[in-house]
Amino acid sequence: MSSSLYFLLFIGLIVLALLAIVFILHRKNSHTELYSEGVRNENNGLYTQALHNYEDALNEIRKLNVDNKFRVKIAQRIKILRTTIDYENNFQEGHEKAASPERTGARKKAGV
Repeated sequence: MSSSLYFLLFIGLIVLALLAIVFILHRKNSHTELYSEGVRNENNGLYTQALHNYEDALNEIRKLNVDNKFRVKIAQRIKILRTTIDYENNFQEGHEKAASPERTGARKKAGV
């Protein structure tokens, strides 16, 4: 075999490897993959991770400038998730204040 044939095979392998890498990276950063991962995290109760996934998906959609309906849908989910996270944080803070040792001690002293 001549050296030009080896050179063509080498170039062909490089091109094939680059195409495989681009395909994998595109699939990994796809807005639909990020959205579906966000839905899974939201269903599992991992709201902050879901929020990050939705925000990343929204950024990908803005970069690609595609599908305005999907952009609106993700923006609405982000808004709802932020409200849910704020509600949970306020609920936990209120629950911690109600069960704090100072308040339970104050009840015991008042009851005695």
